[in-house]
Amino acid sequence: MSKVSLVGAAALLSLVGIGAIMTHHSSATAPAIPTSTKSALAPNQANQSTLANALQPLRSVAKSLLYLPLMERAIAASNPEILVEESVFADAEVRLTGIGPIQIGMTLEEATDALGLPLVPIGSNLGGDCAYYQPDAVSQALGFMVVDNRVIRVDVWPGSSLATVSGAKIGSTTEEIATFYPGQIEAIPNPYTKGEFLTLTPQDPELSLFRLVFETDAEGKVVQYRAGQFPAVTWPDGCV
Repeated sequence: MSKVSLVGAAALLSLVGIGAIMTHHSSATAPAIPTSTKSALAPNQANQSTLANALQPLRSVAKSLLYLPLMERAIAASNPEILVEESVFADAEVRLTGIGPIQIGMTLEEATDALGLPLVPIGSNLGGDCAYYQPDAVSQALGFMVVDNRVIRVDVWPGSSLATVSGAKIGSTTEEIATFYPGQIEAIPNPYTKGEFLTLTPQDPELSLFRLVFETDAEGKVVQYRAGQFPAVTWPDGCV
């Protein structure tokens, strides 16, 4: 069961309890009916009154249930990790042009609005106009390179389970990358990992500005990768 479902169930139980308490309070504080008046009530009126009192708790609970979706959204909004984990990146795939709701070329403000969460800087801004940002409370190991206030690259780091649209991910082999992108991969030595840089150049002219770069280790397995605008996407040291 998801976090939101558990929260919803807890809220439902709370609402039922509140409805019952409110009904009990209403019954306890209701003015007493004089005995003479009670005796004057017809039998069917007494039965109707008894039925109405019995249904009152259900009415209170039903009324409270109308507000349950609003409560769930409010609870999720106050817990950003729920939104990020289960909504934004649950089924996200890395594209040449971005990931999830993030599109390469967005301003930092547009990216923040698209996520519905603040983007916080990672480390120090070594490059002056270049810096890395990450969604607040995100569980995936990824970052967004921002240059001149625009997202130009998505980095997927060790520990992430995110995959590309074609299925490439951390742990994929050189052979698998070549299978995912036949005839589109250029390999050059990677002095940092003793492996290779595997660069995908798209065949679609409309995507000629973008690249996918995979870094492999000495065993030929992907240890990290990135997507974004050329030439920034090829910078091995990021913003340095």
